[in-house]
Amino acid sequence: MAKVIVGKDGKKYKQVDKSTNRKRTLEIILSTVSLILSVFLIGSGLGATSFIDAMGGGGYYTAKFLLGILLAIMAFVLTFFLNRKHTLFSSLILAIGIVILLTCGEFGIAGGAGYIITGIVALVRK
Repeated sequence: MAKVIVGKDGKKYKQVDKSTNRKRTLEIILSTVSLILSVFLIGSGLGATSFIDAMGGGGYYTAKFLLGILLAIMAFVLTFFLNRKHTLFSSLILAIGIVILLTCGEFGIAGGAGYIITGIVALVRK
């Protein structure tokens, strides 16, 4: 929470702490690259999974890939909230990267690894 101070002119101002006002350009760039890789690679695998599900997969593989795409979008959105609760959102991005890596098979390796790197970089940069 910002500290309210009174200026020389008598007006009230919010004092901004430098630690809460960090630029997150590197994390946003890494997350954007991870999102593009995830959506492109997992989306290309959806054609194969739809064929497998049509042959008797029951929709299981398509659901896993759609979950991977939704998680990739969610992790991308979470990078914009890193300045609010840094540790929580960094850990969530890291966990989402692990889930994408494990659930989407060979199609999720690049995107999942990208989000894992993004989460580690965000945790290291306080």
